[in-house]
Amino acid sequence: MNHLAKEKSPYLMQHANNPVDWYPWGEEAFELARKEDKPIFLSIGYATCHWCHVMEKESFENPDIAKRMNETFINIKVDREELPQVDNFYMEFAQAMMSSPGGWPLNILLTPDLKPFFAVTYLPPSTKKGLMGLTEFCEQIHSLWTSEEKNHLIDQAEELLEIMEHSFQAKGEELPDEMEISYAAQNLFSVADENYGGIKGEPKFPLGYQAEFLLQYAKAKKDSRAIYFVELTLGSMYKGGIYDHLGGGFSRYSIDEKWQIPHFEKMLYDNAILAKTYCQAWKYTKKENYKKVFQGIIEYVLREMTHPDGGFYSAEDADSDGHEGLFYTWDYKEILDSLKEDGETFCHAYGVTKEGNFEGRNVLHLVNGDEGLESCKKILFEERSKRNRPFKDDKILSSWNGLMIDAMASTGYTDAALKAAEFIKKNLWKEGRLFRRFRDGEARFSAGLDEYAFMIKGVLSLYEAGMGDRFLEWALEMTKILEIEFKAEHGAFYQTDSQETLLFRKCDFYDGAEPSGNGVHLENLLRLYQATFNEHYLTQAEDILKAAHEFMKTFPPGTCYHYMGLQRYYDKLAPTVAIVLDESRSLEKEIKELLSSKFCPHAFIMWNPVDKKPIDGQTTVYICTQGVCNDPLIKKEDIVKAIQAL
Repeated sequence: MNHLAKEKSPYLMQHANNPVDWYPWGEEAFELARKEDKPIFLSIGYATCHWCHVMEKESFENPDIAKRMNETFINIKVDREELPQVDNFYMEFAQAMMSSPGGWPLNILLTPDLKPFFAVTYLPPSTKKGLMGLTEFCEQIHSLWTSEEKNHLIDQAEELLEIMEHSFQAKGEELPDEMEISYAAQNLFSVADENYGGIKGEPKFPLGYQAEFLLQYAKAKKDSRAIYFVELTLGSMYKGGIYDHLGGGFSRYSIDEKWQIPHFEKMLYDNAILAKTYCQAWKYTKKENYKKVFQGIIEYVLREMTHPDGGFYSAEDADSDGHEGLFYTWDYKEILDSLKEDGETFCHAYGVTKEGNFEGRNVLHLVNGDEGLESCKKILFEERSKRNRPFKDDKILSSWNGLMIDAMASTGYTDAALKAAEFIKKNLWKEGRLFRRFRDGEARFSAGLDEYAFMIKGVLSLYEAGMGDRFLEWALEMTKILEIEFKAEHGAFYQTDSQETLLFRKCDFYDGAEPSGNGVHLENLLRLYQATFNEHYLTQAEDILKAAHEFMKTFPPGTCYHYMGLQRYYDKLAPTVAIVLDESRSLEKEIKELLSSKFCPHAFIMWNPVDKKPIDGQTTVYICTQGVCNDPLIKKEDIVKAIQAL
């Protein structure tokens, strides 16, 4: 085994038996590169990455290619989900160096002092169809590094580093104007797919927070285009094959514009974000299909992606038995044999044909109404359960768990959210600090901005769901850590603390597959301001907006989370609802039901705050705006009317 033998990451464990002499990211590998004066071959991927598997089988398991790699490079493997700060840092450089979009596997060449000078994604083992093979690649780099060209490569890396470092240091003095919210919405409309929703083009990614931004915009501005686009997108995604019609949950993305043929891996963060989005859409429209979808997502996560003690696993692979999508796809005859007399009806509803739509098999996608077919779906679900499941990446990440805790607390699954939060507190909160990853009894890697911001978001939602003051206190404790250890001098927050081994610290403002950590923490700070009316949190939120302003103007579709924060910031009527229960907790159930079905995205809910008392010993509701509270409400009809009016 190579130097990955003692690692806990499922991805690194997959490569521990490769003849490539892989090292984990760390000083041992860096020191060896300096000592032997070799470039570093940094290969970044993750356990459920299809093309990572392909490259491993074709190249990294090949003894001849491995020998060339070992002679030419110091080889380092990184799990992008364990070390997202390393992936994020070098992906920025890769996108600056490559003409094509970045992706995984991401392979970057570094100087011994970690400066990047070349980047590429998938490489075949040998040159074909104009794509350089890894064999020839090793030969070419060896030739360059052992010639006078070496100094040119190093100079090139220095120049790029200087340019990128300057671009990462965001500075801003002005807050975005309220009118820029409408500009961002217009920008989204201009790139929207008018036929199938989402953004024009393919592949298509289910970016739920873009729909969530437009839902909030629709409520604030009564803009029919916004709600039309949201409904078109969410409806098309639900009908498409990107949604698992039998088991719930969404795949990573679709390869076509119709959301029909997915890349079949399922990621926890996608499903957390989408569960929240579909729930918000249900609250806004009261359409039962949206409720059906978010419940399907949550039930899938609870059934397949939950540790016995409460934490949530990371992902499921696209492949099983060596074939992509085999677990999820169907043969026409297989369905007829399983469903007997209902088979033709089901095939008509879900677009199943003899020819199939994916490698001779069928991805289920809703073409016609599926009323009355629930029993058929249950039969097929049971039949599918007999198959070998795709590989499950069972590491538990505090960041993605924070997103799922938020989703579950917001969709009514508070017991599961509570259990997961307690799991994180027990296993990934050590001596007043958050860690990133738990697996096989080990908590490892200091948390970065995303881990703290996403967990704060989740535990604030638990507090709002009435799960206790301890979650507000924990959120405040984590917020203090970010302020002390992550805040940049110009106002926003660095991705990492000062102990990180990267070349420099950077602030990141763009949403990717996951929302921006700065964007999420902007929301956190505004929520904390609503909870405490402490101007300190409002000032920190304004600092983020000032720093992010230029990025927001440059690319609104990629900064939707900041625009959601900006909507909350300018919502002068954003209420803080304080509920003080009497000794018998009367009206608690009724108030929770009212709040759980009400679309009021900028409200902050507080249960039994210490500065509020019940009036005449009765359950009392206070509704406050910008620190000023209306008259307390004790009559049930007054409480119902006030909450419905939010």
